[in-house]
Order: sequence, then C-alpha cells, then structure tokens
Amino acid sequence: MSEVFQAFTEMIQSRSRATLSYRPQDNGQQERSVKSVMTSIRVYAEDPLQQDWDQIAEKLVFAINTSQDTTRKETPFYLVHGWDAQTTLRVMTSSLKRGSGRQSDALAWRRDVNRQHEIALTMAKDYQAAEKQRRAKEHNEALSRLEKAVVPRQGGEERSADGPEASSSTKDAVEGPPKSLFEIGSRAWLYMERVKPGLTMKLAHRWHGSFRIKGR
Repeated sequence: MSEVFQAFTEMIQSRSRATLSYRPQDNGQQERSVKSVMTSIRVYAEDPLQQDWDQIAEKLVFAINTSQDTTRKETPFYLVHGWDAQTTLRVMTSSLKRGSGRQSDALAWRRDVNRQHEIALTMAKDYQAAEKQRRAKEHNEALSRLEKAVVPRQGGEERSADGPEASSSTKDAVEGPPKSLFEIGSRAWLYMERVKPGLTMKLAHRWHGSFRIKGR
C-alpha cells in the first residue's frame, strides 16, 4: 500500500484490508484480473523507461472485459451492463444502411473489414487453445519426469522384503545425493531481483535468458 493512500484512509478514518485472489468474498476475480493486466503489460511494454504502459493497459482492460468467463459463460462487461460491448469497427459497420453511391461502397468495405476481423479473432482463439494444451502437456511431462527421478520405484520396495541387505541397499539408494535438475549444456533462465533505478518493479523484466550452462 502506498503512503499516499494510507494517509488518505487515516484522514477519512477508514480501515482498508488486503483482498485475495480466488475469493468471491473479496472480489477475487477483479484481483486476479489485475495480475493478468500487470503480466501482460510487462510483456508488451516496449519503452525502456516504461512510459507506454497506460496505452497498453486500456486495450488489455477492454480485452479482459470482453472475454468469456469459463464459469459464468458470459463476459464481465455483459454481467455489469446487461449488453455486449461493441468495438469501433462494429459500430461503424452497423451505422450504415443500404443505399446508393458512396454509402453502399463504404458499407461493402466495412463489411469486408469486419469479416477479416472476425477471421483474425477466430484464428487467435484457436491459437490460444492450442498453446494452452501444449504448455499443459509440457508441464505435466516435466512433473512426471521429476516424480520418477525422486520417488523410488516399486521394484526396490519389493526387494526390500528379501532381507536386511536388500533393505539397506534400497535405503542407501533413496538417501543418496539429490540429483541436480540442471546439467551442462542445458538452457536456463536467470531471475534478477533488483531492477534499474527509476523503474517500477511490477513492470520490470526480471527473467532474463535463455542462457546455456557451460559449467558448474
């Protein structure tokens, strides 16, 4: 909490409490959307001095408000206002009527632009779905490899019942030195906790890479 906002709450004799994500009592959906906006701004910000974040935030907020919620099957904008949000392109297309001359030509042009826009949205939606499946598959495969490396095999447990020698060898195998997740030649990302003076930590890129490990 900033010092200005804290002084303001003390001036009006109000008590503020921190809200948590994924909590309906604390409006957790809004808190979760703030994190999504901050992450997206950090990715799309191109200015080294972080001066263009306000231009990106406006577009991201509109994208979040017009995205369909997986639980309610409606957009946040529709749940608040009762009607679907319309883009400038959609309003331009619906404002024209069939006529003669330039108005008909403008209507045909705008309909073609609107059709191309719908195709682009469909392609973006399909790409996001495919990318989510790919990332989920890679994540699950990585977890399964880690579990196989850490959890002892069932065969070792069966051999432990043969005698004390087998039990001691299995115990030594389990209690052996932990296997490193990084090897020479692997690619890794470097996390930098500090940021340059004058920059906001929320918008700073703190993951750098990827780098190739040459030695340990």
